[in-house]
Amino acid sequence: MPLRTRIILSTLAAAALAGAAAASAQPPGQLTFTTQPAAIRFFSNTGPITGYPTAPLVTGDRIIGQDRILQHGVLAGHDNEACTVAFTRDVLCQDIFILDGQGDVQASWSFRWPATGTQGPASFDGIIDGGTGRFRAAHGWFHARALPGGDLQVTATINDAS
Repeated sequence: MPLRTRIILSTLAAAALAGAAAASAQPPGQLTFTTQPAAIRFFSNTGPITGYPTAPLVTGDRIIGQDRILQHGVLAGHDNEACTVAFTRDVLCQDIFILDGQGDVQASWSFRWPATGTQGPASFDGIIDGGTGRFRAAHGWFHARALPGGDLQVTATINDAS
């Protein structure tokens, strides 16, 4: 799977988590969702990159993304993600998932940017560390897995979403 798809998928994973929680209106627990990429942009330390990077990203480069959050195939909101390349190709991501009529969820994760090729991680894990509205006390974690075709499946556990 292309690296750009992996990045988008990571954003979507967190978004999917939030969307599923909102759309299903279930109490805290384990949730599984699918997300779809909507937009992605790359910025190097010298300015915007047109299209996808053709050279390795370096410390300080940024990736900005937005995804559609789906629950049972129905649009439940969107997210806004910002990732920064740190040292040794570690990428640190922050995401706010905006769930229509429910509130926002904040999620974070990191992954290792590949040294070569166009593929990112097949899966990654992250944390849920707050929110607003229905998710004002949300804390937990998620596991994201890339699917064929560029979507991302997210399985999340929210311990408190009062």
